[in-house]
Amino acid sequence: MLITISTPHLSATDKQFLTAAFEQTTSDIRVIFNGDGVYAPTLNGTFFDTLTHLDENGSAQRFAYVSSDAVTRGACIPEHITPISYSEFAAISAKHKHWVSLS
Repeated sequence: MLITISTPHLSATDKQFLTAAFEQTTSDIRVIFNGDGVYAPTLNGTFFDTLTHLDENGSAQRFAYVSSDAVTRGACIPEHITPISYSEFAAISAKHKHWVSLS
């Protein structure tokens, strides 16, 4: 499942959904921050730190952000989140049949 986050502020429902998704250890989950969503990892840092520890297989590698969006907005992204280009975003998108957008 691909989860895109394009809002800096996550609701309680968004956080519950993300937690439930990461508790499903059999799921292939990727989270990509784009647009104004590049602020979300900083504004919700404690929450995302908790998510990365739910998975023994290193769920931190499941998080990415669109680097040009972060540069345009001057957002500071935690080092454990991978920068990607829009081309890479498209390639990741093509691999996932199921999408959820949090905006």
